[in-house]
Amino acid sequence: MKALFLEKQKTLSIKEVNTPIETNDNVLIDIEVTGIGGSEYLGFNNPGIRSLPNIMGHSICGTTENGTRVAVYPLLSCNKCNYCKNNQSQLCDNWSLIGVQSNGGFAQKVLVPNKSLIEIPNGLSWEQSAFIEPFANSINAWEISKATNEDNIAIIGAGSLGLGIVTCANNINCKNINIIDLSDNRLASAKQLGATKVTKNFNDNLQFDIVFDTVGSIESRNLAISITKKNAKCIFLGFEAPIQNINFSELIRYQKQLIGSFVYTKEQFKKAMKLVQNCDNKWVKNLSFLEVEEQLNKYLEKDFSTIKAVLRPNK
Repeated sequence: MKALFLEKQKTLSIKEVNTPIETNDNVLIDIEVTGIGGSEYLGFNNPGIRSLPNIMGHSICGTTENGTRVAVYPLLSCNKCNYCKNNQSQLCDNWSLIGVQSNGGFAQKVLVPNKSLIEIPNGLSWEQSAFIEPFANSINAWEISKATNEDNIAIIGAGSLGLGIVTCANNINCKNINIIDLSDNRLASAKQLGATKVTKNFNDNLQFDIVFDTVGSIESRNLAISITKKNAKCIFLGFEAPIQNINFSELIRYQKQLIGSFVYTKEQFKKAMKLVQNCDNKWVKNLSFLEVEEQLNKYLEKDFSTIKAVLRPNK
C-alpha cells in the first residue's frame, strides 16, 4: 500500500509499505477520507513529540473488510486511571493519539483497535464525515463552557473547530453567535451554519459572555482575553503558540476565567456525527498524496481560504 511519511520538518515522501495484518484486537480500514487540520500543518512545521518518520492524520474515516462505513475514534487511553473512570480519557496520563504516536490516516489503509471504530450513520457523506473529529473537539469546548442560549458568544477562527462551535450554539438556539475570520469562504460557511454575525474585525469595545479561541496564536489569545467580559469565560482550543505572556493583574481584577479544552470523549465523538449533517460537501477540498504538502504550506503561510482539506488516499 502507499503511505505519506513525514520524514523531517516540512518534508513529506510517498512510499510503498507492507499492508498491516489484522489481529483479534485490531482491524484494517480502507481509508476513504483523512482530515487535514491544525495538528497536521503544525506537526509538518514542527514534528514535536512525533517519532520520525511518521504517518500523520488522526481524523480518519473508511470501510472495514465487510464494507461497514466507520469513523475512527483516535484517542487511546489506559481505561484504568481515575480520569478514564470519570469519562475524561483525554486527560489520561498514558494517552496517545493515532496519527501522532502511531501510524495514522495519511495512507491507503490503517490498522486500528476494534474498540476505536464507530459506525457512520446512513446518509452521511464522506465529505461530511471529515468534520466529525474536529466537531467533537468543539463539543468538548462547548460543554466545558456551560453556555446557554442567552449568552453572547464570540468565536475566533472559522475553521472546522469554529464551525463546530457555531453549530453547537445554533443547536440550542443561541441568539448572538459572533465569529471572526479573515477568509470570506469560511465566514460564509459559518453564516450557513447559523452564525448571527460574521466579521473580519471585532470592535475593541465589544464584550462577550463566552469567547472561544480556536486559533491559538499570540494575537488570537490576546484578542480573546480582551473581548471577554468581566466575570466571564474564555475557552482555548488552539495550539499554534506554546507560550503566552498574560496580564494576570487584569484577570484577577476582572475575574476572567481562562479554560483549556483538549480533544474529546468517545461520547462527544458520537454526538458530533449528528452535528456534521449540516455541513456542505462543497466545503471540502479533496487532495491526492501529491497535493498534501502544498496545502500544508498554504496553511503555514496563513492562507485559510480552504474551508476543509482532506486526503483521499484511494482516489
